[in-house]
Amino acid sequence: MKKILFYTTFLTQGGGIEVVTEKYMKKFLKFGYDVDLYIDYNMGELNVREKNIDSKIKITYLKPEWLSKIIYKFRTLGKKSRLFNIPMYFLIILSDFLIWRNKIKAIQKENYIATISFFQYLPGYITKVKGPKHFIFLHGSINFFFEGIRKYFKKNFEKKLKKFDYVCTVSKEMGEELVEIFPSLKEKQKTIYNPFDIEEIEKKGNDKSTLSEFEKKLIERPYICSVGRLDEGQKDFTTLILAYDELIKKNKIDENLIIVGDGPDRERLKELIIKKQLEKKVFFIGKKENPYVWMKNSELFVLSSKYEGFGLVLVEALYFNKIVISSDCKVGPREILDNGRYGLLFEIGDEKELALKIKESKNKKILSRDYIIKRFSSGIEELVQLFT
Repeated sequence: MKKILFYTTFLTQGGGIEVVTEKYMKKFLKFGYDVDLYIDYNMGELNVREKNIDSKIKITYLKPEWLSKIIYKFRTLGKKSRLFNIPMYFLIILSDFLIWRNKIKAIQKENYIATISFFQYLPGYITKVKGPKHFIFLHGSINFFFEGIRKYFKKNFEKKLKKFDYVCTVSKEMGEELVEIFPSLKEKQKTIYNPFDIEEIEKKGNDKSTLSEFEKKLIERPYICSVGRLDEGQKDFTTLILAYDELIKKNKIDENLIIVGDGPDRERLKELIIKKQLEKKVFFIGKKENPYVWMKNSELFVLSSKYEGFGLVLVEALYFNKIVISSDCKVGPREILDNGRYGLLFEIGDEKELALKIKESKNKKILSRDYIIKRFSSGIEELVQLFT
């Protein structure tokens, strides 16, 4: 049987990378492949996504739980003080070296036809395994990779990527950035869109069975929807809330604002809601296994990010023929919306322009489902063609 090894970071609540990894593995099982999964960090009771993984897939955690939690603690502290980044990087480098020194021979015996790494900062030791084609997927604007302390790892990053057979970007714009920064990777770069599971989205879009009584009442009222991790370093829900507040204060809209997702800035955003006296209009409903039912029943979908890996939620919202507004961030939204043909774009962080676009959207109707199916549903087939 044809066998593939997937390699990613966490099975915690996570975000887009974890979801994409699950979708790829599910697709490959349907295509008749045997699939294994390597997870870098074992977070014990926090490995909540384990339940989503098909029982046919063998899961192997590389770092023991105690070490994983120590590194994660340093990672959290490192956001507050750069001093904590020093012991964190030392632990990561040392543990990766020791772990992979023992793992390479074991992986070699499995006769994989391909290994697929789904996080750009994972070590490149896996490329020492001879035989399979090695793929690494990048998720995010390449320019953002080298902000802060990461700028010192630029040459090492290029060196690592050169070891892979293919460096896959999830949008053409990201691919262009990659080649501009690292011309040496031009022949290895391939653009492969994230998998889009039409059957799953269609089914879950109609499924209200998991909604609480409060949510059932909430979903029946007109609302604007946004989905994403509550992390203001990237997602910028602040701009969305400020734009919404301006429209509410001027009586330009009456719809509620529903934000699906969770993350480190939840309390900070709630404080903003209280300050703006929007407690009865803006609702944080948490991270949902089924965000599609909220997308499908919304009046409008908004993405206000500072940057994106691709913006798969835009593709999913467009599948439901929703009016979509997105920041013109790198990378993905302009490409997905075909330069504004299938949605409205606004300048990053400009709440006044976003408010204007929300107001304008009331007079628009865009039929985008056929466009989405045609353009974004064939990524996995393109990947399979590269295996041989």
